[in-house]
Order: sequence, then structure tokens, then C-alpha cells
Amino acid sequence: MLGYIFSTMELLQICDYCLKQIPRDVLLEILGPSKVYKQVIKKVINSTVAEYVQKEGLKVSKDLRIEQSFEDLEEAFEPGNIFCFNAVVQIQESP
Repeated sequence: MLGYIFSTMELLQICDYCLKQIPRDVLLEILGPSKVYKQVIKKVINSTVAEYVQKEGLKVSKDLRIEQSFEDLEEAFEPGNIFCFNAVVQIQESP
């Protein structure tokens, strides 16, 4: 039997591919809800904050803080329903 140890980056790339190509029910069964939802929650938060920052024309640092714990976010996450979170970004002053 051949084996392969995946690096963290490879696993993230595989998960990203899986989220796009494999039906949700199959992915949940294979990886488990916690791993799948963690990736989805990260993507939702990052894309939402990035969209808001761009829309408002803000200059912000790359530091992003979410006020809820991941456990609270995961508990509140329900596919197809509204998902709310509190994010704190550091605004950079213009020169």
C-alpha cells in the first residue's frame, strides 16, 4: 500500500477543490462537518470583509479579528441561512 503525507497547504488546496467540485453531502460524509464548515466559514468571512473594504474604499491592515470563537461561529453556521459575525479591522490613515 502506498502512502502520502499531505502538508497543510496541500490539504487546504484539496479542501478548496473539494468545496467547489464534490457535492456537499458527500464532502460532509468524507471529511466531517467540522472540517468542511471551518473552511466555508473562513471563506465567507474573508470574502465578506474584503468586499466591504473594497466597497467602502477603506485602507486597512491585514490584521483581521473576529470577536466570536470558532466554536460559536460553527454553532451559528447553518447552510442556506443568514450567517452573522463581528469583525474588527484596523483602518490605516492616509499619508
